[in-house]
Amino acid sequence: MAKTAVEVDPRLIAFVLPNIPESVRIARLHVRTALGFHRLADYVQDAEIITSELVTNAVQHVRGDNAKTIGVTLARATNPPTVTVIVSDSSSDGPVLRDTSAGSEQGRGLKIVEALSAHWGWRQEEGGKVVFAVLARET
Repeated sequence: MAKTAVEVDPRLIAFVLPNIPESVRIARLHVRTALGFHRLADYVQDAEIITSELVTNAVQHVRGDNAKTIGVTLARATNPPTVTVIVSDSSSDGPVLRDTSAGSEQGRGLKIVEALSAHWGWRQEEGGKVVFAVLARET
């Protein structure tokens, strides 16, 4: 059986934001800028939307504690070509993919993440959790 080597570049960007609603806009800006700098424009639109959804969820789940922070990291693998959006927060509650009506204003974020990513998931970590979404492009 042939092995597939995965070469992982250093993180494209990693930053920490305060647990406030304004952090969603700031996270999107940083993600857009980092992907543009690394010449990964094909990923920008989906990565911005996913970042927005995941950071919004983090702000909502850690609500009421502005001393807490939200971490955002973008990572790239070259074989196969992917970009992964990683968002961490201090809540240990895992994300829940909900069945929502078409007209619902809330509860659709993870469905959007699922639709735009090759796969997504989460894991608990000391002091909270990490949610990630992998974006893949055909070569």
